[in-house]
Amino acid sequence: MSKSANKILATAEVLFNRDNFSAVGVDLIRDVSGCSKTTMYTYFKNKQQLVLKVLKERDQRFRESLQNFVGEAQDIEALDKIYDWHIQWFQQDHFKGCLFIRAVAESTIKENEVHEISKAHKQWIYLFISTKVQNLKHADAITELCYNFIESLISRFLVEGFNQDIADQNKALLKLLVGKLQ
Repeated sequence: MSKSANKILATAEVLFNRDNFSAVGVDLIRDVSGCSKTTMYTYFKNKQQLVLKVLKERDQRFRESLQNFVGEAQDIEALDKIYDWHIQWFQQDHFKGCLFIRAVAESTIKENEVHEISKAHKQWIYLFISTKVQNLKHADAITELCYNFIESLISRFLVEGFNQDIADQNKALLKLLVGKLQ
């Protein structure tokens, strides 16, 4: 992809994350990215196409980042790393919750590509956790537990702001529950 297309995508992602999808128009993306209208429409024929590309690119970066962070870890060590990666994300200045959930919430069409990409993103996270804990006793229950803990903390820390004590308490609770299942 060209430097211009990448700049447009990066700008769009920042603006969508900061201001939401419905509040950001292509003119704002064009102006902030510094590209011309012609350049914008050369790479993205409409806002919907731009939204889809932003989500696909973000999903790819998310997957690579989480996989690299967890590495070859398995079982309890992998759960710790998956949890810790998310805790680091929640503390970033630009954390505004899950962009995929927000995209679905703002989508006016019940079933569309935004839903498909977002669902695939969430399914990948679930499967990643499942693969990492497959050797543990009650792996299915542990996957559900870990996935639901992380998903709920995304919302909690978006609304309440990050709290290290709550993060630590939830990690200890997750470990306690997983330990009970072993």
